[in-house]
Amino acid sequence: MWSTLLIAGVVFFILYRLIRFWIFYPWYIQRDLRNQGIPGKYIPIVGDLFGYRRAYLADDPLSYAKEMAAKYGDYYYSSFGPLPCLNVSDPSLIEDVLKTNARAYHRATLGREILSALLGYENILLAEGENHARHQRLAAPVFQQQNINSMIPLMAERISSFLNKWTAAIDDKKQPITYDIHEEITNLSLDIVTGCVFGTELINDQHVHEIIFQCVTIAMKELEKRMFNMIVILPIVNQLPILGKPRIDQAKEEIRHIVQQIIDQRKKGLTKSACKGPDLLDLMLTSRGDEKTQKYTDEEVSDEAITFVLAGHETTSTLMIWTLYNLVNNPDVYRQCQAEVDLVLNNNDEITVSTVSLLTYTEAVLKETLRYHQPVPVLVRTATEDNTLVARDGKHIHIKKGTSVVINLHVLHR
Repeated sequence: MWSTLLIAGVVFFILYRLIRFWIFYPWYIQRDLRNQGIPGKYIPIVGDLFGYRRAYLADDPLSYAKEMAAKYGDYYYSSFGPLPCLNVSDPSLIEDVLKTNARAYHRATLGREILSALLGYENILLAEGENHARHQRLAAPVFQQQNINSMIPLMAERISSFLNKWTAAIDDKKQPITYDIHEEITNLSLDIVTGCVFGTELINDQHVHEIIFQCVTIAMKELEKRMFNMIVILPIVNQLPILGKPRIDQAKEEIRHIVQQIIDQRKKGLTKSACKGPDLLDLMLTSRGDEKTQKYTDEEVSDEAITFVLAGHETTSTLMIWTLYNLVNNPDVYRQCQAEVDLVLNNNDEITVSTVSLLTYTEAVLKETLRYHQPVPVLVRTATEDNTLVARDGKHIHIKKGTSVVINLHVLHR
């Protein structure tokens, strides 16, 4: 009897959550936006999920957002599955959400639930409120300029080794070789980031490096798939071994096992930084923030290290891949970049911050690539309280608590 009641209670709880958060509340929010004269469309439960999925399967995941913006303008309402959204590419609205009214918003539930399956919550990327502020205070000394400067020789050494491998392969075959740039640059980026975070002999082990690369690749692919399954936002369901969760868990455990080995060895003094100064692991283990902030816990060190590796290598490799693509398709720009690099590096024995600052044209190319091909093309924030946004046309938009604001940087910069 008790088991029957328990099952009935669980079923009732799930149905209640579904009806309240997937039907009633989304309808309530979209009605409020519609009554303010904001254009858009609303389809109960599924929303625009099929449109985004169609674009994703067509290998052009941003095309649907561009279609909607072209149809409705700089701001419109829709829903991603059952989640009600105000989509914006208006600069004034974006400033309000990210700066002026930033305290009234936090990262969207869907994104946090999906990423937390791999990263956990104890990191600067997914922490919220005071916990996030604490992580910021702890991270501030970690990313001081002198610490970053000490990592540049390691970056230069890894890049040089990478290019030498390509050169040797070409010299050996005496003919052009075809490379998968996405795989090569992603591997290089991962190599550099892991070196800067951990800088240890264990990471330099090729077998360990391959394990990390494979685990990261598997986990990121499974996380992408989970984006289109709204059921993962339910607190109980998102922990069930479905929708790629076992593969993500296995990848996470393998990565965490390696990271914990590295942390334990560093604490015992068995390894040391490969940078000229301390690497990120050293800095996290010794960082104490300020008088209000306790030092990192072991769990936080592990979560932050994994976050730095995953977020750092993914965004960097995406930028580099698109930059190479743009240079190949714009030979005049390529030649100017090459000439600038040759001039600067021929007059300097080593790469330093000062050296890099002389590459003004190359920096402009990188910034233009970032503008046109954003590594993170969409940001999502959820309102934690009622607030008002003001568009550049002067329209005041009243946002209800629980509304997700989708900031489409890709549309903004096109």
